[in-house]
Amino acid sequence: MVDLTEMYGEGWCITLAALEAAEALCRMGVKGAASMPDGLDVVTERMEEGGEEPEVLLLGRDLRGGWCAVLELEGTCGWTGTDPGVLAALSAGGQTAVSAYEDPNRIMVQVAVDGAVVCELDVVTGRFVPGSTGDQQAVRDLLSVGFSLDDEASGQAAATEYSQRAVLALRAVTGVELMEDDFSGPWLGGLSTLGA
Repeated sequence: MVDLTEMYGEGWCITLAALEAAEALCRMGVKGAASMPDGLDVVTERMEEGGEEPEVLLLGRDLRGGWCAVLELEGTCGWTGTDPGVLAALSAGGQTAVSAYEDPNRIMVQVAVDGAVVCELDVVTGRFVPGSTGDQQAVRDLLSVGFSLDDEASGQAAATEYSQRAVLALRAVTGVELMEDDFSGPWLGGLSTLGA
């Protein structure tokens, strides 16, 4: 299973939506997304320069089964994919969108369905944040792999490293098995200020 912390360190956000990548990037505030064959190199250069710009570079690509992924590595102003308004836009019209992110010592997953965030999961504890309800399909899918409403993680969730738990949660909700190849090669990308 992909280990996003091993790949990107302790600062990343990945959002999966049932949209084409260009449309997801647009809903995440990118105007005029363009092909970026060296997208990860561009993000690395931006981070090394250490600018305090409000824009962050979002990288998107189409996946399998009608899903796309949007990757963020510049979290200095917050993660665009975790903004409730962004998740609402990505999940509008009866769709589902899910974001997973890591800040140092914190890995969280948020799920939005039909324009509203329905649950938030603390991946490190394996528990849902209070307010998540078990009557949502996404919550039931997460419970089925070992996450809990009020206890410690068990089953598959307990048997994985923390960032792999995030990937497991993404798969439980979307059915998409992320692979390392999903993070290599060309991207579609552009700048957004919605996370600021």
